[in-house]
Amino acid sequence: MSYRPVISIAIISLTSLVFCGWLLFSGNPDLPAEKIVQIPISFSEKQSYMGTQRCAECHQKQYQDWMGSHHDQAMQHASESTVKGDFNNTTFNNDRNNALFFKKANDFYARLAGSRNQVEDYKILYTFGTEPLQQYLVSFPNGRLQQLPVAWNTQTQTWFDPQPELKAQADEWVHWTQGAKNWNSMCADCHSSNVEKNFNAVENSYNTRISELNIGCESCHGPGEKHLQAVEAVTFKPGIDNPHIDMMANENPQVVVDKCARCHARRQQLTAKFEHGSSQLLDHYLPAVLTPPLYHSDGQILDEVFVYGSFLQSKMYQSNVGCVDCHEPHSGKLKAEGNQLCVGCHSSEQFDTPEHHHHSAVNKHSGNQSSGDKCIDCHMPGRLYMGNDYRRDHSFRIPRPDLSVAHNTPNACNDCHTEESTAWAAAAVEKWFGEQRPRHFSEILTQATSNRGASINPLTALLNNRFQPAIARATAASNLAASISIPSVERALTIATADQSALVRTLATQALSESANKIEPLLILLNDRVRAVRIAAAQALIDVPKGQIPAINREAYLAANREYQASLQINADLPTGRYQIAVDQHRRGNLEKAAVGYLETLAIDNHFTPARLNLAQLYYSQQKLTEAENLYRIIIAQQPNASDAHYSLGLLMAEQGNFKQAAISLENAAVTGNNPRAWYNLAILYQQRGRVLEAEKTYLKALELAPKNPQFIDGLVSLYAQQQQWDKARQLKMTIEYSN
Repeated sequence: MSYRPVISIAIISLTSLVFCGWLLFSGNPDLPAEKIVQIPISFSEKQSYMGTQRCAECHQKQYQDWMGSHHDQAMQHASESTVKGDFNNTTFNNDRNNALFFKKANDFYARLAGSRNQVEDYKILYTFGTEPLQQYLVSFPNGRLQQLPVAWNTQTQTWFDPQPELKAQADEWVHWTQGAKNWNSMCADCHSSNVEKNFNAVENSYNTRISELNIGCESCHGPGEKHLQAVEAVTFKPGIDNPHIDMMANENPQVVVDKCARCHARRQQLTAKFEHGSSQLLDHYLPAVLTPPLYHSDGQILDEVFVYGSFLQSKMYQSNVGCVDCHEPHSGKLKAEGNQLCVGCHSSEQFDTPEHHHHSAVNKHSGNQSSGDKCIDCHMPGRLYMGNDYRRDHSFRIPRPDLSVAHNTPNACNDCHTEESTAWAAAAVEKWFGEQRPRHFSEILTQATSNRGASINPLTALLNNRFQPAIARATAASNLAASISIPSVERALTIATADQSALVRTLATQALSESANKIEPLLILLNDRVRAVRIAAAQALIDVPKGQIPAINREAYLAANREYQASLQINADLPTGRYQIAVDQHRRGNLEKAAVGYLETLAIDNHFTPARLNLAQLYYSQQKLTEAENLYRIIIAQQPNASDAHYSLGLLMAEQGNFKQAAISLENAAVTGNNPRAWYNLAILYQQRGRVLEAEKTYLKALELAPKNPQFIDGLVSLYAQQQQWDKARQLKMTIEYSN
């Protein structure tokens, strides 16, 4: 058993609105400390963006619908008319957050502990959002706006902590003074118009520019100057001439969905600024696929994913239903209430009846109103985010408590019937609708995530099935990346690089990154029509010596690599962005630059485990064994269930002859990560130490998780052979051969 570190390679993770909070302090408004920094954002002077008020001159109806909407109030200057929170010397206190909210002259202030746990006064510059919670932004040095960790609950009219479970220290990235709550990086692109983040990695500063503070007309429709010039021309013919405007009425619903996804998706930013006029979301952003921890293993929402990834799974999307079929495009309100919205397309006689939903309007046990007769409660279950913001899953799936029994996934039935078991719910559904359930891709994804049996063939079948949602197929490609050495997997992924879906092409390209035969198929993708695919190809080829790139492809390679490097710099303020830069250096063999990159990542987020894990592996390659061991122990101290750190530490300890510590670490890795390879290595360790019974039990645990793994089988057969237990060895071989 030897220690073989593997570089963990990851695409830059997806930016999102991360709202969290933590603080330590109490005080009164008479304290002298005050924190006021110059307003950190400026307004673009580009004349092509005219502003919402100019649009309203011709589009009064749309303007009136938009007024007062969540888009209109996405971000506002703090004033008596916009601030909803109580700033009349009110306080909030819990075990981590303590804040005092007060007024001074006509301004609003919060007094709380900042980055060095020093209590300071922060002037509220902007409100952020409007309901069911409103949050507040304050200015920090180097052009930063930071979000306070305490928000105002507009439903209960109280201050509250949106994420009390996160108990961050002042040096953690998720602390309110750090990157996770930085407006420039995490929020601006979706809460203001025409945003240019303008992060300077050398100076660690922002010069963020916008056209409008909130989400105005031109956020969705693009700059209005050319549109105005076109429609005012005496020769303009409506419906014939180009109106030079984005997201027009009667546009293809799936194109509209992609354009809404700019902000209504968990995604990675690829370009410095979104440019209107493209129908391809993936020219500027790369959406997340259906993998934990963003989604449950079956694709249901888990973290806050902002609708797009869910909706792409739905049969409604496949049937060309789009956002504005249910939502008013300018007010954002639903077009109808309750089941009336659904029966606009679905038969009321067939679906809006007790024969279909098997619930009555009145709860028989309590006499209270029941929600079981509402379409959305069975087909759009939801979750609370930020403490009080209820978001519904838009995958519109059929409730499957039988899958909950098999895979421990959630289901709509038990969301309401919390006192009952999933088996009870599954039996009820079977009684109503019979034994057969429609097949669903979620079963395949769940099996792959939970390591239950061999999942390669089902995943490749899902990837190849063009009748399945593209996001599910892209997820299958992502899951297959770890099995790239299997020829059938490599073939399936190579074929998928020519898929009609740009998302599938991108994830298949990423999955080929570790293929020994990747150069030829990836060279073609350097000229793909979609930027995300070109970037994925450039990233996958980053470790290929330039001399191996044919001359005919060199210009395309250089162009795609420039796009890739630009995307890395755009995200260099994120720990994931800085980490990817380091990983690329590591893959190229530039170990010193890689080490610097990992340390820079940890300077941004001291708890970013992948960077510390890779740095430990790098130190091991340089025979800096003590430094590597210390890094593994730091990870374990920060995250006791970090299976990869336990596993690597166990292998390192075994190599150094510390078998007692090796056994402890490998068992921790096996248990915390459900890791069959950890059980296998632990079994080898027991076998080498002559602990036959422990070795046999441990081999069997590895085979329980991966029953057809030939290496695990051979290991156990060798143990039986050493003990001259020939019958057991033959029986094991026969059992495996029969099952194959």
